[in-house]
Amino acid sequence: MERVDVSKLEFLRIEPRGKAVNEKFWVADDNVKKLVKVSKNTDQDVMECLTSIILGQINIPCVDVQLGYDLYARHNCCLVTNFLTDEADVLYEWLDWIPVRTSLREEELRLCFEQIFNKFVNLGMISKENQNELKKEYIRILFGKCITENIDAKMENIGLIFNEKTKQYRLPPSFDNGFSFNSYKSVGIPYCCVGYQYFEIPEIIDYIIDNHYDFISDIVPKLDELVASLDEILEKFEIKKDKKDYIKEYIEQINTYIKNRRIEKCK
Repeated sequence: MERVDVSKLEFLRIEPRGKAVNEKFWVADDNVKKLVKVSKNTDQDVMECLTSIILGQINIPCVDVQLGYDLYARHNCCLVTNFLTDEADVLYEWLDWIPVRTSLREEELRLCFEQIFNKFVNLGMISKENQNELKKEYIRILFGKCITENIDAKMENIGLIFNEKTKQYRLPPSFDNGFSFNSYKSVGIPYCCVGYQYFEIPEIIDYIIDNHYDFISDIVPKLDELVASLDEILEKFEIKKDKKDYIKEYIEQINTYIKNRRIEKCK
């Protein structure tokens, strides 16, 4: 896949790194504001771009991502289109998280979801309809993080936008997906984050299917199409063969798991 030369774009400003270790800065590309994320000795740029294609194919909104090259840093990068699309959009700061600890994992997981949903309920000036929209958007984005095995789904990597003009809240399209397929060359069951606590991905999928299947009912049939087109998608990227094989195997396995879990649920 062709890379954009970011040195030819209009530089705007440096982005504070925060907890991330890679350099970030903003550019303008044909009047579109984009965040450049430099990948030093990692393939996070490729995973960001690949994930955007995968999620788009299964009806989960994702930020637009292009591959790029930073001539000054002499490293690959990706360009992520700004998801604040209105001058009235404000990125909302999440409240503190209260750790949940119980002896039963199922109950702990349920309480983590409940804490997130209660945060939606307690947002200022929010309608019941808007609460339900946020709940659905969150479930769909988290489900996509599980499909792409992205361990880094903490609340700041989910985001929340408030529009000061419409007085409506919404979640951004899925972003910060550089850690997709994170368990490549690892041993054990993959994990994902709910709120700020980690659970095995099958546990999260079970909860979503058992409690919120209506929110993902259009996504599940799309997984067969995704599996069938994976070779064509992966062919566009420079990814090591063994990692390509891992990605294919993971998505095929998670698709089979979801199908079997759905069959059990319907019995």
